[in-house]
Amino acid sequence: MASPFPKFDVGLKIAEITAIPTSFPLPKDSNVRLGIGRAVKRDAVIVKVRTESGIVGYGESHAGRAPGAVAALINTTLRTLVLGMDATDVVGVWNRIYSRQLASHGMGAGCSLAMSGLDMALWDIRAKAVGWPLYKLLGGAQKPIPAYAGGVSLGFQDPKDLVAEAKAHVDAGYKAIKLRLGDNVKDDLRRVEAARDAFGDDLEILTDANVGYTLEDVRRVMPVLEDLGVRWLEEPFPAHDYRSYATARTFGSLPLAAGENHFTRFEFSRLIEEESVRAAASRNACASRPWPRRTSSRSTRTPR
Repeated sequence: MASPFPKFDVGLKIAEITAIPTSFPLPKDSNVRLGIGRAVKRDAVIVKVRTESGIVGYGESHAGRAPGAVAALINTTLRTLVLGMDATDVVGVWNRIYSRQLASHGMGAGCSLAMSGLDMALWDIRAKAVGWPLYKLLGGAQKPIPAYAGGVSLGFQDPKDLVAEAKAHVDAGYKAIKLRLGDNVKDDLRRVEAARDAFGDDLEILTDANVGYTLEDVRRVMPVLEDLGVRWLEEPFPAHDYRSYATARTFGSLPLAAGENHFTRFEFSRLIEEESVRAAASRNACASRPWPRRTSSRSTRTPR
């Protein structure tokens, strides 16, 4: 018996793909110094995909400090590869890019960043086509979840100024903040101690070194962070330095976190299987979908 459902809905064919790079300078009094340098601008790459029937999906590719280059890759190579494909066939689109780019040229950051925004836009189209919010299409439910304040703020500054900045977030209702480490061990710990003294034990404190630490730095900070009740130490090392993560986990019980700069399920699989980190959180604008082909609504694992 013939299926009543068509194999391909022409109206959902990818008709156009446009990537828009943006970059805005930050005011001098609004930038912040982090482990990877001072943030002087905010970049983004917005990806817009239109189907034949006019459904428009939006995604974001991480700019990787080169928004024009990432956008150009989308507007040329990736556009050529997938134009005319079924916009709802997210697995087929991913596999085509994988077979033509990632499999033959390696897990390069440029392609992973670029295809992330495209993948996001296609999921947006999928949800719009059936009239559901995306979380529901992915099998999730609408419910409150814990959130922390941090973003690109709470960086390297005088402890008093840091406490004043954090207080605005605490007063707004946040029960957790993330502080930036990677300056130097002494000043990093002074800032964490100041936050703990100011807000007490009821506030969750997370830390992120933005790949600014050495193994010796982690050996020195870990016992102090444990005594201060810090929840985790995020990205002390570059994403590819699996050996340092494995070594650092032996220094104490403080959980290590990583994942923002790991691309695709292949790198995430290694990160999780080696058990060097306790929290693996993806940055969807660059992860190029960290979950396997059978999709899941959860891209963050935080074992207790």
